[in-house]
Amino acid sequence: MSFRGFEGPAGTGKTHRLIKEVEHYLAQHPLEPYQRVLALTFMHGSRKRLDERFRNIAALRGSVTCMTIDRFAQYIIQRWCSFAAAKGLQADGFDQTCDICGQLLECSVIAEWVARTFPVIVVDEAQDLNPERLRILKALAQHVALFVAADEFQCLKDGLDTAPFLQWFATGNVEALNVVHRTGRQGLLTAGVALRNLQSPRPGAGLKIDYEYPNVMPFAIASSLARAPGSKALIYAPAGRGWADKFIARAMQGMESKGYGIIPPQNLLHEDRNDDEKQAVLAAFAGMETVDTATALATLDAIANPPPWVSSVSKAIVKAAQTQGCESWSVAGLTDLVERKATHHKAYGYQRTYGIPVMSIHQAKNRQFDHVVLLWPPGVPGSNEQKARLLYNGITRAVLNCHVFVRIESLLNQPPFRF
Repeated sequence: MSFRGFEGPAGTGKTHRLIKEVEHYLAQHPLEPYQRVLALTFMHGSRKRLDERFRNIAALRGSVTCMTIDRFAQYIIQRWCSFAAAKGLQADGFDQTCDICGQLLECSVIAEWVARTFPVIVVDEAQDLNPERLRILKALAQHVALFVAADEFQCLKDGLDTAPFLQWFATGNVEALNVVHRTGRQGLLTAGVALRNLQSPRPGAGLKIDYEYPNVMPFAIASSLARAPGSKALIYAPAGRGWADKFIARAMQGMESKGYGIIPPQNLLHEDRNDDEKQAVLAAFAGMETVDTATALATLDAIANPPPWVSSVSKAIVKAAQTQGCESWSVAGLTDLVERKATHHKAYGYQRTYGIPVMSIHQAKNRQFDHVVLLWPPGVPGSNEQKARLLYNGITRAVLNCHVFVRIESLLNQPPFRF
């Protein structure tokens, strides 16, 4: 069974076409009451946004299940754990979990079992799939109606060989989308085309690329954010987290200069503060090798200003003691529990953000904002092509304006700014 695919640059409406194609298919092949559409992505952020898109479609509301492909792999292995054990398959890490899931789905009985519940499967941002995760799609494609969207140039995994995915993707009924709908600003459009061809991006309508003297730089960045209308975001390239943190500290206090006047305080919030919260919780157990249940609960209870998900960690510890007789925890076991609960809260919890979001280029994938400020520091890793991909993904988040700041002037004469 051939799958339906969509490919094209950022902003060409791949996800939109994906959803419309599913709507059209379901109008001709309606679901049974017990069936659902399964939507898969690689990252939790993409999963949440895909879920929101489906919820906005009245005809599909309540009939779509969104998961990361790693979570789907865990689901299959848990459901068919006895079968996996009989074959000697044991997962160790996410890649191996996905590979084992692919092996299980290559058994037609298991694949057909999935197809009875999920006869339609949607995969967005598929360019990020490595061979282990691609194996899952190959196995399912023979049994379900499969719809896939991808743009190979937006793959940001340095060193990932995308050739296996491209070879498989070429076997489907793939439509190329070429018209960018996200923006009509010529500078943004021209820069996007240039970077995809590994050519130098040029400033133009909607795009500024600047270096400022160190003493002036914070004022220029703060002014660009403060005076921009609509939705906005501060995005940083790899190796730019420290620079972003220093700027945030100053911006939240407000600034004033002769050149830029008074810039009021701005509330900027990291979207990955979940990682900082995990480290703070784990730090409470520093120096311990094993912890009994009472000590673990007391340590968690003593954490000042605990993250909201800490209560779920405590509940899991109590449940393990009551149902499994678990009287002590290794630090490794506690670490795994904290990681799982924090990740689950980040993926499914309701978190309202007041202020300007701050994120890495990787976190900004599949997002859009009216105004983007992009910080490009020295030391961005990867090949020249990888740097072009990073800059492309940063610039193409903007609908109206993108202001790129480079921290060292010489960077303007190096890729990805000069090829």
